Amino acid sequence: MLISSFVKTIRGNRLIHKHEGLILAVSGGPDSVCMLRLFCSLREEYRLKLVCAHFNHCLRKEADGDAEFVEELCRKLGVKFVSAKKNVNKFLKGDSLEQTARRLRLDFFLSCSRSLKIKKIAIAHNKNDVVETVLMHILRGTALRGLRAIVPVMRYRGMIVVRPMLEISKKDILIWLKQNNFTYRVDKTNLQDKFLRNKVRHKLIGILREFNPNVEQALFNLSKIASYDYDFLYRYAHDEFNSLSRVSPGLSAPGADCLKLNLDGLKKLHPAVIMEVIRIAIEEAKGSLKRLELKHLEEVMDLISCRPSGSIVHLPQIEVRKEGDSIFIKSLIL
Repeated sequence: MLISSFVKTIRGNRLIHKHEGLILAVSGGPDSVCMLRLFCSLREEYRLKLVCAHFNHCLRKEADGDAEFVEELCRKLGVKFVSAKKNVNKFLKGDSLEQTARRLRLDFFLSCSRSLKIKKIAIAHNKNDVVETVLMHILRGTALRGLRAIVPVMRYRGMIVVRPMLEISKKDILIWLKQNNFTYRVDKTNLQDKFLRNKVRHKLIGILREFNPNVEQALFNLSKIASYDYDFLYRYAHDEFNSLSRVSPGLSAPGADCLKLNLDGLKKLHPAVIMEVIRIAIEEAKGSLKRLELKHLEEVMDLISCRPSGSIVHLPQIEVRKEGDSIFIKSLIL
């Protein structure tokens, strides 16, 4: 059952192809150990070149032992092992510990991808991770995009991130590992409630089960449906963005470039599509949607529909100006 779900996710989303190189992100915990062993079972069939990448965050006294465990497991399985070690606490600069750890980890995987000339990396997020992420996004406030939670394929600075374990529950992973006598490491910080994800996992989901015993499956289904719906909206909005936009000399800073959107064309679109076109334009200009909130999008919508020519809206690291028959979107990042 577990192996068939794993293969179904791979084939259904075309995550890997034969004769391909693949970096596996392996922490030593049950999810990533399960993924490593499953890929090893497919190695011959797909003729895969597997490389295991382990990042030591130096956040626990057992972290060095985790690295040694993964290295020894790779030696037994005949998988190339690469690792890096950084004290995450020394890199905290405004972001949370979780965000800083994630950034350093992704930067390590990116450096592995470039040095090994392997563009694809597999990460072992599972079904429970999807459910927890949906709830975290809802608690923080999210749109349709955020309800997707964790997607099977994404791009990160030229690297392709694939997640083949999304249809597999944590319970099934642990049962499979026990049945096969496969050992793994346990991260005790996952039992602590100082992180939001752990609070959602240990407290909120338990409360929600009182209202719906199948709440985890319901939230997983919500994520999957939202993913399909958002994919359709995004593709449609991106086509509209391409037809309405062009790079134009910036008005706020002579000689700078900014995006220009046709105002009359924007006004003809459904508000949901307009909002998505704005998101796409801001991401194109700025490089991310970081710190962008609903109130910012609503202000741009008001600029488009109600405010006079010459009006300006300032968003985090973005300037949006209405001028004649156009909307200009300019990044303020130096």
